[in-house]
Amino acid sequence: MPEQPPAVSLNFMPAFYRRHIGARYGEAYFFDPAHRAAVQCAEERFLHETLGRYGVGSPRPEPIPSLFIQPIELVMRTQGAEWRFPEDGGLESWGTPWRNMSVAEIARIEAADAAHHPVINALLDQYRALERRYGERADLFGLKAGLLNVHTPYTTAHQLRGEELFVELLSDDGDAAVILNKVWEIYRAIFDRLSDALRARPTHLHLGDCSASMLSPDVYLRSVLPVNRRIAAGFPVVSYHSCGPSSHLLSAFQQLPHLEHIELGPGTDIAAAVRDLPATPVHPLVDPVLMRERNPDEVRMVIAGALSALAPAPAATLCLWSLDRDTPLENVEAVYETVQGVRP
Repeated sequence: MPEQPPAVSLNFMPAFYRRHIGARYGEAYFFDPAHRAAVQCAEERFLHETLGRYGVGSPRPEPIPSLFIQPIELVMRTQGAEWRFPEDGGLESWGTPWRNMSVAEIARIEAADAAHHPVINALLDQYRALERRYGERADLFGLKAGLLNVHTPYTTAHQLRGEELFVELLSDDGDAAVILNKVWEIYRAIFDRLSDALRARPTHLHLGDCSASMLSPDVYLRSVLPVNRRIAAGFPVVSYHSCGPSSHLLSAFQQLPHLEHIELGPGTDIAAAVRDLPATPVHPLVDPVLMRERNPDEVRMVIAGALSALAPAPAATLCLWSLDRDTPLENVEAVYETVQGVRP
């Protein structure tokens, strides 16, 4: 085992709470602080009622004085994607805004226009509403806590451009570099404006590279890693997320600077990750399909195997993320029991 037993990070999808407590999300969850606070408190009370013996939830929850929207969705919206707000889900971006643009057209995009898009103005209006409600505790994206949590230029470009990006990554390093650099320019412009408004400068960079596992080691090393390294070099603390099976990229991940922890998706060889990144805390993402479809004994067996693989790591967190509406609570209990060494 690591020096400390692994922590457990728990995240249910909105549809889970919609099913169990009737929570409604929709646009109000993001742009009505009172509605968001009510939903968050209801979630925490439910978790305490069902999983409180494992230290989950709260009987008297406090609203979170912050707003977080996945930054990739901000970039998508500023570039022309449609936003949809299902009542049983999170915010969704629809469209592929850069699909039919030439690389020259992408190069001419003004990042400042994205930073002053109406959606960014709406976020700043939200911040002012949060300030009136919570005072100095008000925050956006965790910026006041020093965090810059964004998707990588590659993963964001994949959402903006679609499969055409893979052709450019394979055939024209110059075109790929123009696209990836433009994405980071847009991120910087947006978050510079937000940071100025909040009088906050992030020191911890979290890079979400959700599409990384789709690349071969050669393409990742040649086209994606140099961009990630250049961005990460500007921050004293970096964490990284690759939510697909990423065993083939572990040696490349070793080259990320200032790496404080790494999150690795289902299908990744966790023992190899611990071996290849011996000084880095490893945060495996537990397969949400396993959590939904298998029985508690099978879940215990998988978690016990993960704990064994994590034994040499300096620290570890099991990430129970993206648990959907049909995830049995018995399976969540099985994870906590296994981590805590409790016999069912």
